[in-house]
Amino acid sequence: MKQVSYILLFAFLPIGLFAQESDSPQPEPYFTALIVGNIDTSLAWYTKNLGYELLNQVDLKERGLRMANLRSGEGWIELIEIKDAVSPQELQNDASKKTRFIGIFKFGFLVNDLDQWVKRLTDSGVEFSGNIVEDSNNGMRMIIIRDPDGNRVQLFEKKS
Repeated sequence: MKQVSYILLFAFLPIGLFAQESDSPQPEPYFTALIVGNIDTSLAWYTKNLGYELLNQVDLKERGLRMANLRSGEGWIELIEIKDAVSPQELQNDASKKTRFIGIFKFGFLVNDLDQWVKRLTDSGVEFSGNIVEDSNNGMRMIIIRDPDGNRVQLFEKKS
């Protein structure tokens, strides 16, 4: 009987440890920072196409650095232009267009009416990566667009 008690103790001990961890508050998304090729181009793209507003901008040209903070609702984006930054395309040379680099692959937004967003972005000349698809896991429709630096921005349609 003692042996069974020890087995049960060790079987349920990890559950108790994990339960204690879940009592701590989860981090909340706060902002995304992107190194961009041209801050003026990216600033215009994010304000025009995704409705972000410019909060502030810092130009430290002597250090080869320009930054801008944008906000849309609770979402913040920090755009950073660094004089000596290198694009993935410059590093690819002989690599295939399908080569993937370690790092951020895409980031996403929820929208109310995906069809309306697609029309609006099409009219604005935004580059799309594929067509609208439905995620078989959650049933949400989505599409991926590209910002001026080729970053993938995914739009998910909110479920009603």
